[in-house]
Amino acid sequence: MERLSLVFNKYIFWIVLGLSIFIPLYPKFPLFNVPGTYVAVRIEDFLIALVALVWIITQLPNIRKLLKENITQAFLIFWGIGALSLFSGITLTHSVLPQLGLFHLLRRIEFMILFFIALTTFTKLWQVKTWLVSMLIVTIIVIIYGFGQQWLNFPVISTTNKEFSKGLILFLTPDARVNSTFAGHYDLAVFLMFFIILAVSHFLYFKKIIQKIILIGVSGLAFLLLAMTAARVSFFAMLAGVVLLFWITNNKKYILALVFLTLFAFAISPELRHRTVATFTVNIYGGGGPKYEPPPQKQGNTTKFSIENAVPGVATPSGVPIDVVPGEPLNTTELGVYRSLGIRFDVEWPRAIRAFLKNPFLGTGYSSITITTDNDFLRSLGEVGILGTFSLALIFFIIFKKIWNFTKTSAKDQKYFFLIGVLCGLLALFLNATFIDVLESSKVAELLWITLGIAFATTRMQKA
Repeated sequence: MERLSLVFNKYIFWIVLGLSIFIPLYPKFPLFNVPGTYVAVRIEDFLIALVALVWIITQLPNIRKLLKENITQAFLIFWGIGALSLFSGITLTHSVLPQLGLFHLLRRIEFMILFFIALTTFTKLWQVKTWLVSMLIVTIIVIIYGFGQQWLNFPVISTTNKEFSKGLILFLTPDARVNSTFAGHYDLAVFLMFFIILAVSHFLYFKKIIQKIILIGVSGLAFLLLAMTAARVSFFAMLAGVVLLFWITNNKKYILALVFLTLFAFAISPELRHRTVATFTVNIYGGGGPKYEPPPQKQGNTTKFSIENAVPGVATPSGVPIDVVPGEPLNTTELGVYRSLGIRFDVEWPRAIRAFLKNPFLGTGYSSITITTDNDFLRSLGEVGILGTFSLALIFFIIFKKIWNFTKTSAKDQKYFFLIGVLCGLLALFLNATFIDVLESSKVAELLWITLGIAFATTRMQKA
């Protein structure tokens, strides 16, 4: 077994590097669906399982040392509480189907074990540099494919609803938002957000003009594609992360340039501009454009207002959706923004809060509050309660503290700027998590835990 471990150790880095490239680039084609949900098992799940098996073999000689580390113990506590919460949901609150809850628990373990695989695999700075270059190339491909979807009719694989998630080959309609290889524009936006922050951190580090030009070019295109997704939360979280990065590294002079770039993004992306304006006019101030006033209804047909049931001969606004209700905006962009916040306030968030109140300590178990909450903090409280949420927060606290303490004593070398970029990206991700379930999105979560594992490993590297 020890001999086999030595053989695998020789190649494990390249295996993990290949997985890091495969995850963001391979479309979400399903192999088979899980009953009770439209989440599917895909090739990447089997690849991660295979890599995890290889990694376990390589780590057998070091398993006791790994188990003694506080970060390992924090993960084990979180997984243990998740299992206890699932057992409680099955036996006490009866809020979980056993097979579905177990699938959700195993899926989270699958994502998070990538942290340890990266942590123990990356031992030299050249490996980190190789991974960063690979991610730069991956991002270029993602950008090219995203532009191709918008202007060259490249195919789209989406998981935004049950029908699309079957692996249908689609094409962007005029009003659809680009998603590249990520099966959803929100996932793509989070990926681009994190990349831009890391690219800016390395722009501040590199001295050679050619390196700066490459980073400006690729991050500029990523910035443009991010604007095209019209994902407001990710866009403004990116801005917050970059501003924080400039502040920490004492490069505040670049903030003014970021302001001009933001105005440029609003100029070239009408969808981002209109949805941002609608956020203030409709969601915050309750105003906006004209609201739907229903026409007189046919007597005896229905108790609901509907354009289809209007009295014959009554003029109605053209282009009004048949499911619009009184008081909703007539403008389609305002209507989308209005409903986007409304479903969170009226359905998803109250559902998570009710689950939390039902069992504050353990929640009602994984999968108990359906597949979407659009707020990772409330989702965690609802599914695994205070104990599970605090144990997850402990994991992030240990990671954050380890990286931050290293940067305070580190020289201003590449390790320093990489780690500062990761911290700022992580804080931007937390901002995203207030409106999007980023930790449950497979491509985003897998890449996140790999990145955090590499960052944690970087703090242990003494020599370049």
